[in-house]
Amino acid sequence: MKKIFLILVTVLLILPMSSYAGHHNDKSIIFYLDMNVASEKSENLDKFVAYLSETVERTEPGTTYYKYFISADKTKVSLLEVYQDDAAALFHVRSFLKAVHRDEFLDTFEITNFQVLGESSEELKLAMADFTDDHRALIDGFKRK
Repeated sequence: MKKIFLILVTVLLILPMSSYAGHHNDKSIIFYLDMNVASEKSENLDKFVAYLSETVERTEPGTTYYKYFISADKTKVSLLEVYQDDAAALFHVRSFLKAVHRDEFLDTFEITNFQVLGESSEELKLAMADFTDDHRALIDGFKRK
């Protein structure tokens, strides 16, 4: 219940930053990941996350929000990613799959929860099949201006 509340609050804070013009016209795709940090990787975590953030910002113009949140004991990380649309999310997934940092990411983080929020195409679902099958479509909501 606590996790669902956190997700809902986070999404409500994120949506104003995405290109959103009413819930039926919202094309954004949101990735929400909970991850454990490998104990042997925690020492260089800040540097690695900074590298990942800079790389995504520089190479993926369709990514509108990309933020890491860490627990006080530095053992758990939540990652929130927002893409303009399905095509931008698919671009990110394909970029990640061939990225030089892919193995380092998977060695650093153990994904314990991965939700894809928004209207995922079959192509996106297929591309993400090795990481998650939890795709959730928007059913209702609003955004204040």
